[in-house]
Amino acid sequence: MTGEEAHFDELAAQMRRISLGEESYGDGLRPHEQANEFYLDRLLGESVARASRSLAQPPGDVDLLISLCGFSPTTTILAFELLKPRRLVVITSEDAEESINVLGERIVGSGKLQHKDFLPRRCVPTDPLGIYRIVAAELEEHARRVGRPSLAYIDITGGRKVMSAAAALAAWQLDLRICYVESDWDPMLRRAVPGSDRLLLLDNPTSLFGEQEMRAAQHSFDGGAFEAAHARFEDLAVRLAEPGRARFMAALSELYRAWCALELSALPTSIDRVHATLSPIRGSLSVETTSSLERQLSFLSRLARRDRSALLLGFHILDDHYRGIGRHDFAALLSYRTIEGCLVERLKVRFPGFDDSDPEYDLISTDQQQFKRSWTDVMNLVDGQQKRRSLPPFIGLFSAAVVLRVLDDDLLRLAGLWEVDELRSLRDLARVRNDSVLAHGDRSVSKTDSEQLNSMAQSVVRAYWTLHHADENLDELRARLRFIRAGR
Repeated sequence: MTGEEAHFDELAAQMRRISLGEESYGDGLRPHEQANEFYLDRLLGESVARASRSLAQPPGDVDLLISLCGFSPTTTILAFELLKPRRLVVITSEDAEESINVLGERIVGSGKLQHKDFLPRRCVPTDPLGIYRIVAAELEEHARRVGRPSLAYIDITGGRKVMSAAAALAAWQLDLRICYVESDWDPMLRRAVPGSDRLLLLDNPTSLFGEQEMRAAQHSFDGGAFEAAHARFEDLAVRLAEPGRARFMAALSELYRAWCALELSALPTSIDRVHATLSPIRGSLSVETTSSLERQLSFLSRLARRDRSALLLGFHILDDHYRGIGRHDFAALLSYRTIEGCLVERLKVRFPGFDDSDPEYDLISTDQQQFKRSWTDVMNLVDGQQKRRSLPPFIGLFSAAVVLRVLDDDLLRLAGLWEVDELRSLRDLARVRNDSVLAHGDRSVSKTDSEQLNSMAQSVVRAYWTLHHADENLDELRARLRFIRAGR
């Protein structure tokens, strides 16, 4: 033991005798008050030095300390000496206001702070909302004064337990860091053992664990707001003590955002990032979820390569997604693209080289006159009019269906679009999309219209898959490719 340590122990023993009334220190004070004065005069400096040496890391350049204070101002003084803030707000109850005088003498009177930077605030200990309002108001005022980001702590050591609980909740809501003076306890004297003090510096609980913020980010994700979810998860990945889940969800959010926007060129990078962030947390996910993710990543790799079948199924999955979150205008567009894509692709598969934007009908039929007559007959039946017609200069959804009807193609029969009434229904549903505000009109797509378009898209996709991908179970594939939920 060094001479300094021995001297400190002698002073600590003397303070103990003063607390027990065996010695005196000052006039007109009760023993525990005399012991407090002795501690602040003779033991505080070394206690601060010891606590400072025990800090795991420096607290940084602290702008503001908000400290709860009870009958003893000691912990507030210790926190102040260790953090050295530029501004101190002390929250105390009416029955503990004598501590304010001691703090004023020890902090302001000693020249460590100016009067304007020492701010006592009275609270009702049992009113958590009152404490919250004090803390929020002081933070707002401080932000107004300095006009820049600040490092602020709230010291929850002193005061009643209900005050500490309220202050911790305020820190949670206001993104404050928390500090706490921990000490060994002398049960006989009912006070901290001198020199045993340690200052614990805690990040805001949401920064350490983030359950509340993770739930908010997951809610954005499950609602289809993938860009907002990505931003939230990215922020959490920087701040959380265990960031693996947030990193993975940020990567998955960006992947789904790129898929929803059909940014095919962005998919490979997003796929790689999901692969990289999935590995560390794979064990925390269900087998069903990881299996679906692997199927999705494989599928999206095909989509990134512009695989035509993958693109058609991708439209259909997005149709289900947007309809599920109530975005019926977007869902209608995707139903339309799904139906049109399957019908046009059927023509291209049957007649290699056929271009829907500049159709060469001699690739389809060697008897152009007969083909034109058959086209006219089908169109007249659907429209209920007898008129001369020209072959369309480009192929869209309905014209593709009529061409396939002229060709007696199996896809229309399988999809339930062979009969004239069925073709008429297809035409009418196509008009719903064409008249929508996101296409060529000013109407909103109703939930009923969206569901009818989706039902027809399902029939057409199922027919296309039966003809071109008979080895794949479409229902199982669609289930595997649905966007996963964040909580799974």
